Amino acid sequence: LRLWDRPVLRTIEQFERFSRTVGTALPFELRNYQRYGDLPRELDLSMLARRWDKLGYDLLAPVFKHCLRMYDIDMNLCQALHSDQFERLFADNPHIGKSLGYLNISETFFSATSIVSVLNMLPELRYLLVSETETDDSVLETISQSLPNLISLQIDRCELVSDVGIKALADGCPDLKCLTAKECWGILDTELVDKINAGNGWEDLDDSQDYDSYGHSNSEDNEDEGEGEDDANDFILEYLEEFSMASNLPGFHVQRNR
Repeated sequence: LRLWDRPVLRTIEQFERFSRTVGTALPFELRNYQRYGDLPRELDLSMLARRWDKLGYDLLAPVFKHCLRMYDIDMNLCQALHSDQFERLFADNPHIGKSLGYLNISETFFSATSIVSVLNMLPELRYLLVSETETDDSVLETISQSLPNLISLQIDRCELVSDVGIKALADGCPDLKCLTAKECWGILDTELVDKINAGNGWEDLDDSQDYDSYGHSNSEDNEDEGEGEDDANDFILEYLEEFSMASNLPGFHVQRNR
């Protein structure tokens, strides 16, 4: 099923309900969807108020454990999470690394060592945002060695990176098509960044494909999907919405994507 649920979470109270609910069984069975945690594909915390001081490990751990099909995780400004806890979220849930394609940890306090450790668990990552973090050359070298599918990287205002890390990206990331490195004062040879962007033809990619706001292609087809899947998806979503309102369980809204 092409089910791209994206929970809308704006308050800590909503996230608390969401965290308690993801391990709860659905009121029906359809194919391999059994729990609420089977539905979300994106965890976007960018609109969650007080995530910088209220969103800690205890709330995030159930979500990482029970959401088995996550493709996008946006943890921007999640500053209450410590480096060791950040590592544990991924180390204790290896299924995340099998599906995750987009990760945003900008404006967090994770150490470079922790970032390196987590990136080594995410071989399928294609989009990475680490702006205003402790990212240094060791992180960029890890990216060049461990993320063969990466096509977009943001390292704005990462003051610890230098030409050494940028050269590692140029040598080890042939598919990297978009690199932004604004206010990275340790990069002296700024032409390296320009060469990566120009040499890999990001503009050509943008013109030739239908991409959404995250840069994900909307044109990929799944040969295994049947003609009746859209109807099945509508049935699931409508049933879930009605049950959710009646039982007040999930604490999140369901969005339909076509």
